[in-house]
Amino acid sequence: MTAHGFSVRDAVQPHRSEALDRWRSLVFDSYPEEAVRFFRSEKDGFKNPVGQSIHRATETIFDGVLLERGADGVPEALEAIVRIRAVQDFSPAEAVGFVFLLKRAVREVVEGASPTGLPANAQSELEARVDALALSAFEIYTRCREQVFEIRVREAQRRTAALLERFNRETPAGEPEDTEVGAGPPVEGG
Repeated sequence: MTAHGFSVRDAVQPHRSEALDRWRSLVFDSYPEEAVRFFRSEKDGFKNPVGQSIHRATETIFDGVLLERGADGVPEALEAIVRIRAVQDFSPAEAVGFVFLLKRAVREVVEGASPTGLPANAQSELEARVDALALSAFEIYTRCREQVFEIRVREAQRRTAALLERFNRETPAGEPEDTEVGAGPPVEGG
C-alpha cells in the first residue's frame, strides 16, 4: 500500500488470473477469427508457436509491470510479441495496440469485482506503467520494421546480382553486349 491508498499491485493482485486471462483474450481477439480459434485450442508449442509465445509473454509482462515481479524478463517478452506482430499484416497502431488493451483488461476485471473500481492513485499508476510499456513497444516495433526493410533490400540486391550474373553467362563470348545501330556483322578477311 502507498501513502495515498492501494498501489496498482495491491489492486490487481487479488484479480491476477482473471485480469491476465482477459488481457490475453483481448490480444488474441485482435487476430482473424480462424487464428483466434487455433491460438486458443492448440496447446502444443511446436504446432502453435505464436499462441504459446503470446501466452508466455503476456504473463511475464503482466507480472513484471503490474505486480513488480521479475521485471528483468519484460523487455524480452515485449519484444517477442512485437516482433511477431511487426511481420504480420498489422498497422503500427495495431501492432503495438495490444499493450493498451492491458489497461482495459485490468479496469474491466477490477471494476467488475469492486463497486469502487480502481482507486485513483492506482489508476494513475496503471496508466503511467502501460504508457511507458507502449513507448517501449513502439521502439521495438520500429527496430523490427527497419530489420524487415533491410532484409528486403538485401534480398532485392541478391536477386539483381543473380540476374546480372545469369545475363553475363548467357551472352556468348566474343559478341559485344551492346551493338551499335547500323553496324553490320564483322567482315572476315577484309
